[in-house]
Amino acid sequence: MNQVTSAASWVPAHVPAELVWDHEIDAFAARFEEPHEGVAEHFHAGPDIVYARAAFRDVPGWIITRYEILEEAFGNHEIFSSADWAQTREFLGVSWAQTPLEFDPPQHTAYRMVLQPWFTPAAINKREAAIRQICRELIAKFEDKGGCEFISEFAKLFPSYVFLSIMGMPKERLPEFLEWEAMYFRGDPATRLRGLQSICKYLEGFTAERRANPTDDLASHIVTAKIGDRLLDDGEVMGMAMVLYLGGLDTVLSSLGWYFRHLGKDPALQARLQARPQDIPAAVEEFLRAFGITGTRRRVAKDCEFHGVTMKKGDWVAMPTFLAGRDAREYTNPHVIDVDRSPRHLTLARGVHVCLGAHLARREIKIVLEEFLGCFSNIRVVEGEEPTWHTEPVWGVDRLPLVWDRR
Repeated sequence: MNQVTSAASWVPAHVPAELVWDHEIDAFAARFEEPHEGVAEHFHAGPDIVYARAAFRDVPGWIITRYEILEEAFGNHEIFSSADWAQTREFLGVSWAQTPLEFDPPQHTAYRMVLQPWFTPAAINKREAAIRQICRELIAKFEDKGGCEFISEFAKLFPSYVFLSIMGMPKERLPEFLEWEAMYFRGDPATRLRGLQSICKYLEGFTAERRANPTDDLASHIVTAKIGDRLLDDGEVMGMAMVLYLGGLDTVLSSLGWYFRHLGKDPALQARLQARPQDIPAAVEEFLRAFGITGTRRRVAKDCEFHGVTMKKGDWVAMPTFLAGRDAREYTNPHVIDVDRSPRHLTLARGVHVCLGAHLARREIKIVLEEFLGCFSNIRVVEGEEPTWHTEPVWGVDRLPLVWDRR
């Protein structure tokens, strides 16, 4: 670790100097040509837990670097609390939080049960034909052109159209929605606030309209849902709408870019999946394992000793899935994409906060791989072009020009 003296203003007195890491994790990851590999090799050569100048965005805190310890932390909400972790109330100046994301049990469980029926495997099965049709319609726009700019022409559109159709939001406003999302996730604090305020204003109007005129979409389900014998109040509705908006428009989009960036350099994997499409679900899990994109965080709920480290109530703890997925203690040759690995991974979290949309995300990724590999062979990055990407705070590919041969 690169150390600073314990006198640095951002280093609490209980943090030993040998665990101090004087860097911003997002900027540090951006140094590497292969960021998942680079940050994993760096952190896994040092302590299992470090204290960083910027562990999540620009906030100092602990970074847990190892799969086994991260798995334990994900499962212990009594010490590692999700309460208000995104600081929605503080940031927006509202009375509500993102629901159920910023709540611990039992509140988390009650809120999650409102949304869960829309994201079960059975519910996703009923939507599969519609999801596949969205994918095929987008591919049809460029399938005879010999290539596409994968992010703008497909990855930004496909999961977003699926989400908007589930929520009942107008897809013609998608460019605006994505602009607000990018402002929030990748802007400076003032830009983030403007982006979140824009999202909030839209969702307030949208959910009010659904209260007045409910239909058969997820937004209508939320505004008419009950916990016990009461309807959700306006803040609870906004909290659910916000967490779905932020997750639904970014996670699969950001993931697909990394998967196809790798696929474009791995013709043997393409050939295998084309010859054995039954291996695609295993490829989905391996891609999820190898290309974690989030570094969610928790707040320490009480003073404790955790794996030999003294943590104090109120400390922030970053939980990077991109470090868990490349841990050589858990996976042999962690930087190799091995479809036969059958990995258990933390990319979609673990415990009570396991990703609500996990089944939907898996199905979307599976359909994309099936449809692209069914239409095209020799998918590759345009010669002389370099993909661009970002690492703050959800890792994603910004530009990925691909070409292919028709099958």
